[in-house]
Amino acid sequence: MLGLRQTSISNDKITLIGMMGTGKSKLGRLVAKNLNFNFYDVDTLIENKFKTSIKDLFMKYGESFFRNIEVETIKKLIFNIRKNNEKVIISIGGGGFDNKETRELLLQYTNVIWLNTPVHILVERVGEGSKRPMIKGDTRESINKLLKKRTRFYSLSHYQLDTYKLSQKQVTEEIIKLISSQNNKA
Repeated sequence: MLGLRQTSISNDKITLIGMMGTGKSKLGRLVAKNLNFNFYDVDTLIENKFKTSIKDLFMKYGESFFRNIEVETIKKLIFNIRKNNEKVIISIGGGGFDNKETRELLLQYTNVIWLNTPVHILVERVGEGSKRPMIKGDTRESINKLLKKRTRFYSLSHYQLDTYKLSQKQVTEEIIKLISSQNNKA
């Protein structure tokens, strides 16, 4: 099911949000390739800049440090995308939309699509969560807690795409269809 809120933002700047394991990075790459858009994964940009994994950044410097870096990375990315008038798909980490400044920036300058996936599917995809810094202890319990906290922010997105029962190809097609239909209305 596709939920829709009115927006007048150009549909060539898209941000994918959602919990870890929803497939934001993989789907973002596929959509970008299909539409000949540039693709930016914020976590990858941060890892490349610091030459270490997100988990290591969390372990060495803590979540607060990481979130500050994430905000600055997103601000710089949006500035450059706007300056260069790029057609882009952006994927942000699961907690990236929690920050008010980041959320408002992305909602103002991009169309935000929430990839909504049920907890039991996320648990299957994430596994024991050893590479995920926000997973502490029981994976299902951690994901449930995070999802409860984040849903109020995710629900502010321009669109919601329920990915349950859809293949990767179908989700990609739905996102492309959404972008194309909005571009035709412009």
